[in-house]
This record gives sequence, structure tokens and C-alpha cells, in this order.
Amino acid sequence: MTVQRVPRLILLFAVAAAGLALCARSVAAQDNGYTPRGSANIEVLAHLPLGAPLTASDLDIEQELSRPYVYIARRYDEAGFDIVSVADPRKPELIYRWRIENIELHQGRGGTDPKHFKLNGRYYVVAPFQFEQGGPDYDLGAVVVDVTGLPNPKKVKEVGRIREPAGRGFHNIFIYKHSDGRVLLFTTVSGSYSNVFDMGTFLKDGPESALVAKVPVPPSPELVARQQSGRGGFRGYHDMYAAYHPESGQDRFYGGGAGGYYIYDISDLDEPTLLTSITGVPGVSWGHTFTPTPDGRYAVGET
Repeated sequence: MTVQRVPRLILLFAVAAAGLALCARSVAAQDNGYTPRGSANIEVLAHLPLGAPLTASDLDIEQELSRPYVYIARRYDEAGFDIVSVADPRKPELIYRWRIENIELHQGRGGTDPKHFKLNGRYYVVAPFQFEQGGPDYDLGAVVVDVTGLPNPKKVKEVGRIREPAGRGFHNIFIYKHSDGRVLLFTTVSGSYSNVFDMGTFLKDGPESALVAKVPVPPSPELVARQQSGRGGFRGYHDMYAAYHPESGQDRFYGGGAGGYYIYDISDLDEPTLLTSITGVPGVSWGHTFTPTPDGRYAVGET
């Protein structure tokens, strides 16, 4: 196992397969008369079925108490996203649905991993998508929607779309406010890097000017093997996370992907600097998700 050292970083590894399987069974059960019972330390406040099994995917929850909104990705025949209000947690309310045009013509997963952000006093949601060849929008990466006017659904407005010329969209995204003040959107793509978009530029000048950087996946035998395998939909990264590291004063990028896990200093986006790589871990040829604690001392690596 090769681990390049960063001071005071301790790594914890977790296997996500069992949890994912449990989530899948839970979603499937929602529309078959199942009522969640909670546990000794979890109280179920409410239960809101949304549709057919496995069409509800990732979700994002706003953190301001005045904005009790949950954004839920919808997949397959429901490709789009839902907005649920939890103003009363015991009575959640579906207040808005967005669906891709000509939904029946689209192929593939659909909605994946929504994230919200605030910029210049307004609130936005980035809803990423993944569609397959054989239908429209194979190159659609994400739809950006202005949700400032919630809870009034009539004030929800699409402001633009981000395309990914290589196709297959964005499997995962992450939004981070850089120490230089910019709101950045990190996305997975089919190539061996993560794209970085300046959302202020996107809103002002459109998607053509918004791509400001790429964070690479370092070369590794696993990366070369994936590139040469001929399999469709290669992704260098599966997931990413970004955070400010107070001790060093650095903006840091944490990525899980081909070969393992990687940490970059992205203080200067023009020249991302690799700080640490965790590769050669027995049984881990593919890093799935890599998440640090707020102080940057610990990280959880899923595979």
C-alpha cells in the first residue's frame, strides 16, 4: 500500500455495499405498503412515498432554517427532481416537480445528485443528469434552477444547462465556496479528471465561459487499465469533496476514483497540486467516496 503523508491525516475505510442495498430495498418498499418503524434511537416523523421503486435517488437539504427544502433526484421514467418542504417535519409536502422534456424518449439513469448554492442573495439548485446514447440529451450534464421564490412553485425558474461533450453527463457533483469568494461546481466526467465551473460566471455569461479548471486523476495502473478496457462510461473520479483546511490555509479537493484516493491543494485552481495519494490498498482498485472531517484530520474512504 502506498500512502503519501499529509500531517495529521488519519484514514478510515468503510464498505458501502450493504448500506446501498438497504437503501434500495427501503425505496422499493415505500410503494408496497411498507411503513418505516425506526429504531431504538431513531424516531420516524413522517413517510412520503414519491413514486415507483428505485426512481428516488440522491437528495440535498438546505441548511437555513427559513428554507426547509429538500431536493430529491428522480431517475428512469421520472427523470428530473422533486422539491419537498419539511416546514412541518411531521407533515412533509411535495411542492414542486421538474421533469426532462420528452421523458419517454430518454435512455439511462436520469437524475443523480442535486446540490444547492446561494449567490448574490439568490438560491439555486444544480440538478445533474446521466443519459445514454439512443435517446436525447446524451451530452446533458446538469440543469441549473433558480429556487429563490420558494415555497411558491410558480417562481421556480430554469436559468441554464451545462453540457458535457464527451457524453454520459455528471454522475456526481459537489459545490464549494472557494477562499477567493467564487462558488465552484465540481463534476465527475467520463475522462480522468474533475471539471470545475465558476457558477458566478455561468449565471452572468453562460456555460461556455464557466469552465475554469480541471483536477486530474494521477496516473496509476488502474487508471490505465480502465482507459484501455474499452468499457463505456469510464470515470476517473466517482465522487469528490472540497473543503477549507484551517491549519494549512489551503482549499483542498478530496477525490475517490481509479486507483484509490487523492487530495489536492486547489488554492490556485490554475495549478492544482497533489498533496496525498492513497493507492495500492489491498482489495481497493477503485475509490468510491472520500470524505474528510471539518478539521481535515480524518477521512472516510468508501470502496
